[in-house]
Amino acid sequence: MLNAQLIPDTVALVTLIALLEVFRRRHPADRVRLWLIGMLWIFVECVARMFYERHAPYHRFLHVVALDSYVIAGTIFVYSAHRNAIPWITRFVVHAVNVLPMAVIATLYGAEYRGSMAPYYVCCAFALVTGALMATVFRSSLSSRLGTYLVFRILIWGPAVGFLYTQQVRAAVYWLLATLFLAAGISMHQMLERSGAGKLAIVAGFTLWAFCFGTHPFVSDTGFWGPIMSRFWDLQKFIIMVGMLMVLLDEQIARNHSLALHDDLTGLPNRRLLEDRLAQAMARAERNGSSAAVVMLDLNGFKRVNDTLGHAAGDRILCQFVEELKKAVRAADTLARYGGDEFVVVVGDIVRGQPADRLVEAMRRAGAGNYEVQGHTFSVEAAMGAAVFPEDADTVAELLRIADDRMYRDKPLRPITGGISSRDLGIPIAK
Repeated sequence: MLNAQLIPDTVALVTLIALLEVFRRRHPADRVRLWLIGMLWIFVECVARMFYERHAPYHRFLHVVALDSYVIAGTIFVYSAHRNAIPWITRFVVHAVNVLPMAVIATLYGAEYRGSMAPYYVCCAFALVTGALMATVFRSSLSSRLGTYLVFRILIWGPAVGFLYTQQVRAAVYWLLATLFLAAGISMHQMLERSGAGKLAIVAGFTLWAFCFGTHPFVSDTGFWGPIMSRFWDLQKFIIMVGMLMVLLDEQIARNHSLALHDDLTGLPNRRLLEDRLAQAMARAERNGSSAAVVMLDLNGFKRVNDTLGHAAGDRILCQFVEELKKAVRAADTLARYGGDEFVVVVGDIVRGQPADRLVEAMRRAGAGNYEVQGHTFSVEAAMGAAVFPEDADTVAELLRIADDRMYRDKPLRPITGGISSRDLGIPIAK
């Protein structure tokens, strides 16, 4: 018989799953895909519970489906929170071994097995022994210390053994589910780096879910607490789904903000962010009584190479040049792409009165070199110009203008030497 009271909750869950699928299609990621699969298993549990009725036909099968769906979903949520630095095969083996005894116990209980307690004890022993073996074998891949991991294993399975010893199979099953979903909440808290309402909702939702599982065997049949907990039982999945959508939306906003301030090809700050960084460096220099310099670079003859060999080849040369230049730029300074083949370096905390000549030469040596692309060797020689605050100018626009003028005066002195021959390109490449 259909439980019509669960239809609105199921429809709402399907709607949220559809929204999560929209996010996944626009921004595919393994984490979001696993979230979606986990929620699909929760949907399976909802459908099974919708048709579940004690003593009705197939009620045992539906009970097994519901419990095992929880086990599978919880395991997927924990799996999704582990960082990709851990090899996927290691994660799969560890989680598969951990979930197997839990799934067997849930299946035996859902099928209303009433025989010897031996199968339950075997599952508990298997979980403890294999957990210790997995911790030893994959010790280097654990996100926590070996001793901490083993303590958690005992805290998970120790109470379950106690419940089974007192014939409280139902309490043992729901205790294991509670620990599984609590582990999912802890893992999500560790995995989600960006703090916010979305992360809070996900962690709170899994914590509430664990609380519902842990208290269910003791309050579900009581007249006062039973109806209250039944409402909480359907609430946490929506809190988690809304939290997941909020996290993805926050990440999309942050990604869009980053794209608006960074160059697509090199990932360097663009002109907009450069001007802000330069203004900050100037303000800091004024407070500290020091100087700040801006160095502008332009690759001589690059346009001809780019037009002849193609934009893809030119892009590879630019990326190689940027990687070499990064080695000469301090972490506190800024390397930005100003446009095309022009780059700008902002250097702060320079001793006031110190000339920028040595800085320019250091940048020139760092960027100069031979770069290979499409079987050709391209010798890069960059024209450079520098301006220093406050000696040369006291505004961002004026500093950039002076550096740009000095760079263009330097260009005739920096022809391309060696590299791709005129025969390779079909045209002379030196300016």
